[in-house]
Amino acid sequence: MKLFGLELGWAQKDASLTIDQLITRLEAVYETAAGIAVSPDTALQSSTVQAVVRTIGGRLATLPIHVMQKTTSKGRETKEKLPNHPVQRLLDAPNDYQTKVEFWLDGASWLLRYGNFYGFKARGVTGPVRRLEALKPSVVEPEQLNDLRIQYRVNTVTGQKVYQADQMLHARLASSDGVCGDSPVMMGRQAIALEIAAEKFGASFFGNGAVPALIFQYAANFTGHRNDSDRTKFVEDLQAAFTGRGRFRGMLLPKGIEMPRDPMALDNNKAQFLETRKYQRTVIAGFFGVPPQFVGDLDRATFNNAEQQSIDFVGNVMLPIVRIFEAALEESLLTPEDRAGGVIIRFNIDGALRGDFLTRQQGLKIQREAGVVSPNDWREQEGMNPRTDPGGDEYWDQGPSGQNSGAAGNNGDKAPALSGANGGSRNGN
Repeated sequence: MKLFGLELGWAQKDASLTIDQLITRLEAVYETAAGIAVSPDTALQSSTVQAVVRTIGGRLATLPIHVMQKTTSKGRETKEKLPNHPVQRLLDAPNDYQTKVEFWLDGASWLLRYGNFYGFKARGVTGPVRRLEALKPSVVEPEQLNDLRIQYRVNTVTGQKVYQADQMLHARLASSDGVCGDSPVMMGRQAIALEIAAEKFGASFFGNGAVPALIFQYAANFTGHRNDSDRTKFVEDLQAAFTGRGRFRGMLLPKGIEMPRDPMALDNNKAQFLETRKYQRTVIAGFFGVPPQFVGDLDRATFNNAEQQSIDFVGNVMLPIVRIFEAALEESLLTPEDRAGGVIIRFNIDGALRGDFLTRQQGLKIQREAGVVSPNDWREQEGMNPRTDPGGDEYWDQGPSGQNSGAAGNNGDKAPALSGANGGSRNGN
């Protein structure tokens, strides 16, 4: 059995390893130079990793996902939603214990932390996939056989099970072996460990009232404690009584022990404590390809570029993650007949690309005048119900300059003629 990268047999584990030894070895696998064990699970102790997972996962989970069919109309490609397709019903309700929002929150989190997302395809009696059971990546081990087929070993509470590729949904990031995605957490664990260590230091330092370490000394002609036990007991009693909530209480030292007038100084400015924390945010965000402002580093963000940064985030960060899931879903859930017939699966990221209200309306106005959208298209993008009159679905052919609308003979949505300064039309006709 392979557990956390260690090959362990049950007989060997029972015979030679205690549970404490096993835990120690597992921690050693993830030990870093900072003295912090970092794994895809413990990485969430990092505020930056938490922000990355929450930012990307929250946006992905709220995106609508549709099964559509590509067709050709008048020589142009169109896409038609298929609300009754079995895969659409599956994506709307993946299983019995997760909503689709929860499913994609977990999916994005696991993909970002482990580099892989696995889902077991539970089939019904008649054959189609009825449920997608999300599997934690730490219990799944993909392997490539001699004939190049991929199979998956899954460790469950009842033992290990082996599933074939057609039984699993597997989405992954870039891989070093072509089979299992590389974990951004494990690639950047030293940087993550440094941030966690800095945060723990800050919590401990300020939890002690920002009081530097105290070093006591024996008074002149004092021989000190009688033995090591007395010295250890003195230090432990002092820490128990005057640290934590008791750090501002009065202190009476035993006879013969003195406190130096100049305690050990600790200058956080020289240690660049704040600079270290800021820099680590930027470095960790870079491992995930996320702009720093989305993990709380607002030094380079302004009101003028905030909207453009949000659009860049969708295009440069969200779009690759969305495409990874779309490709895996199409390969795993659609039949060869579906794919040959032009059936595709798409997240709708248009809503995430929406600008502010004024910019959005200006863009739609340009499209309306160019004959790209109709009034009902405009209203649909703004989440409004369509118009009930016939003019709601008409298009302008050449803009609002007095030309006929797209539907000849129907003036329900004809653009008004604009008069020039001499009382004639803008075209001079």
